[in-house]
Amino acid sequence: MNDTALQSSPITLDRRLVLGEIDYQVTAFPTDDHRIDLCIVSSDGDGHVVSEISGGISPADLPTLTDVLTSTLAGLIAMTQPPPSPAPSGPPPDQRDRHPNQGARWTTADDERLVARHRAGARPRELMAEFGRSEGGIRARLEILGELPPSGRRRFAGESPAGAGSAASTESAD
Repeated sequence: MNDTALQSSPITLDRRLVLGEIDYQVTAFPTDDHRIDLCIVSSDGDGHVVSEISGGISPADLPTLTDVLTSTLAGLIAMTQPPPSPAPSGPPPDQRDRHPNQGARWTTADDERLVARHRAGARPRELMAEFGRSEGGIRARLEILGELPPSGRRRFAGESPAGAGSAASTESAD
């Protein structure tokens, strides 16, 4: 609808929208100066006015004002909402089963300590707890450092070869 059609139109926009317990009344009608008078009033369930805004708008500004009001009101909502509740303690759900240092770079000091602990016969679970890494991460690093063979079955120091008389394995299923 152009300015002329709006100006000559005898019809006013009168809308009512109820959301929850709030009743919104929107009224718009043309004025003599080729603008639109707009009034928005919200009332609670008892009929008391909660909010009211009104003013004149140029029809040419409607698209731009829509964007301006949307972003402004969204910003006001963010500013007036209570701060978000603190995050639950512990890592996010997708990281709860991760080891604390999973994916972290190994330092030279870590490498030296890992080799020394491995050579001293530390068990896989001890190394996992000490370095905060998975058994696969510990094994892979020992392989890179030349402490475990690069192929075939890998064993930690102190493990007996498979089928060599030991019924129980010292490896973890983790």
